[in-house]
Amino acid sequence: MTPANRYAARVAGMPGRMTSSAFRAGATVFVLSVALAALFFGGCGTAPDTKVVVIGIDGMDWSLADPLIEQGKMPNLARVLSEGTRAELRSLMPLQKSPTIWTTIATGKGPRKHGIGDFVAGSDEQPLLNSNGWRTRSIWDILGESGRTVGILGWLVTWPAQEVDGYCVTDRIVYAPEDGYSSIPHLTYPTELEEELAPLRVSLASTTMDDVADLMSGDVWQDGEEAITWIGVQGLRGIYASDQSILAMSEYLLESREQPDFYAVYFLGLDRCCHRFWGPMRPYTVDIKVDEKINEAFENVIPRYYERVDLLIGDVLDSIEPNSIVIVCSDHGFYGPRRTKEGLQLGISMHRELGILAAMGPGIRRGATLANANVLDLTPTILTLLGEPVGRDMDGFVLTGMIDEDHLADHPVTYVDTYERDEPPEQSEEPIESALDDAIREELRSLGYIE
Repeated sequence: MTPANRYAARVAGMPGRMTSSAFRAGATVFVLSVALAALFFGGCGTAPDTKVVVIGIDGMDWSLADPLIEQGKMPNLARVLSEGTRAELRSLMPLQKSPTIWTTIATGKGPRKHGIGDFVAGSDEQPLLNSNGWRTRSIWDILGESGRTVGILGWLVTWPAQEVDGYCVTDRIVYAPEDGYSSIPHLTYPTELEEELAPLRVSLASTTMDDVADLMSGDVWQDGEEAITWIGVQGLRGIYASDQSILAMSEYLLESREQPDFYAVYFLGLDRCCHRFWGPMRPYTVDIKVDEKINEAFENVIPRYYERVDLLIGDVLDSIEPNSIVIVCSDHGFYGPRRTKEGLQLGISMHRELGILAAMGPGIRRGATLANANVLDLTPTILTLLGEPVGRDMDGFVLTGMIDEDHLADHPVTYVDTYERDEPPEQSEEPIESALDDAIREELRSLGYIE
C-alpha cells in the first residue's frame, strides 16, 4: 500500500470530521544559494531559516468572523491574532473576480500587468483563463530561482501545472473522475504527484449526509422529496468535498515531505457558501419571498462553515513547523446581494471590498492593527520577510507595520528593478481548453459570476 493510500485509509475512518495532524517540530533549512542571491542583488542579508505559510480563504470577512471569535468558536484564528498582526485587507477596486485578485496576491501586480482579468477569456462562452495567461512571474517562481523550495496547493488559475522548485497541485485537482468529470493532464508538478494524491481526493459521491448535517438546522433538509432543499444539500456536499480534498492533500504533503520554504494553500468553500446561502442567513437583504423551510434549513450554514474554516486553519497550523511565519488572507469580504435599478445584483456584486489579513510568527509584530493594507502588498511583504529584494515594478508596498523592528533592522527593505526576464516566456503549446471547462462554467453561472 502506498503512503497516500495508507493516509487515505486513516482519514476515511473519521467520517464527518475535519482531520487534525500532530503538531510537528522540524529542523530549519539553511540554503547557501539564498545568501549568494542577496549578495548579487546588493541586499543586506537574507533570512535563510525562515519559512512562510500562506492560507488563502476565499471570501472571509472580519464582520462575520469577529463575533464568532469573541464567542470562542474560532480559536485557531484567534490564536493567530493573539500572537501577531491583523488588518482589513483592501481588495482591488472596482470590484474584481477571485481569479484576478488571487493572481494579484501571488504577484504583487495588478491585472493590467499579470494578465488575469476574469474567469474567462472574453465572452462567457470563451475558454476559461488558466496559467498560460500569466504575464508576470509569481512569488513562488521568484523564490524558486533564489534557491527557496515552494509548495502550491489549490491556488486559483494554476492549471496547467507549471514547473517549480518543489511541487504545484493545481486548482482543478478537486474535480473527481468518480463524479463524472473527465480526467485532464498536468494537474500537478511533478506529473507523478497526481497519482500519489488521487486516493486523497474526496468525491461528491463519497460525501455523506452526515458530513454536512451539522451545517444545517431542523430536519426538513432530510426529506429528499423537497427539491429546493435537496439542491442546497447537494451544493453543500460539493463544497465539503472540495475543501476536504485540499485539506487531506495538505496534511499528506506536509507530513510526507519536508515543509517547503514557501507553502501556499487555498480553500474556496466559504465563498461558495456565502454566495449560495446568504439569503437564508439574512433574508431581509434579499427582499424576495423565500420558503420558510429553506430559511430554517440553511440559516446557519455560513457561520457554521466559518467554524469549519477555523478547523482548516488549525489543521494547517498543526501540520507545519512551529517557527513558521503564518499569513491568513482573503481576496474580499461579503456584503450580500445589492439592489439596484436593474434589480437584485448577485455574483461579484455580493462582494465587499475588505477582506482579512492575519499574521504571526518570527519577525511579525505582536498586537498590531494595520491600516491601508492591500492585496497588492502581500508579495512585497513576503519577499521582505524572507530577506529578498522587492521588485520596483510591483504595484504593492511592504507592510512594514506588520514586521517587528528587530527583523527590519536585520533585514531592511531592499529592491531590484524587476524580476521579469528580458525575453517573454515562450507560449505553451498546451490547449487553452480542457474537458472540465463546461462543468466549471456551469458552476460559475450558478454563482452569478458569468451569464
